[in-house]
Amino acid sequence: MSDCVFCDLIAKKANLLFEGEHVIVMMSPEPSVPGHLLVLPKLHSPILEGVPDFIVAEMFKVGNKASLMLFESLGVKGVNVLLQNGVVAGQRNNHVMLSVVPRFDNDGLSLSWTPKPAAPEDLAKTESKLKDETRNVGVFEREKPKPIEIEKPKEVKDTKTDYRIKQLKRVP
Repeated sequence: MSDCVFCDLIAKKANLLFEGEHVIVMMSPEPSVPGHLLVLPKLHSPILEGVPDFIVAEMFKVGNKASLMLFESLGVKGVNVLLQNGVVAGQRNNHVMLSVVPRFDNDGLSLSWTPKPAAPEDLAKTESKLKDETRNVGVFEREKPKPIEIEKPKEVKDTKTDYRIKQLKRVP
């Protein structure tokens, strides 16, 4: 997609740390702290719901390994794995991404919120609305099998026209 900054960065392999079949890991061009990584699907999608399940699974697997890499290479004290899905959730770019944010003591970054207690009747009402929509939760979209390419058998040379074979078979 030509008007997506992150699709352009993916194509240029800018700040690339890892490339898999469906995802890449790159340094964030606008890091919240040093070492802030982004796990991006190569497939353009502005929100998570547009990404096939098997690619979402790969994003989180790779994000987990990227987190481990931050602990081992930078000696971080913790990691936030954050996916901002939609403008009201803080998403600023039109390409879905998983941020892997290294955390250090006194890094000044705050990702906290204050929980608000809910009345039991409000919880029950919300639960009732959600239960009707849970029929597809747990259904996993798998990658379609790729066609198997069968290698053509190598051609056997016609020994009748091969001069070297004729010489070997020649009887004096």
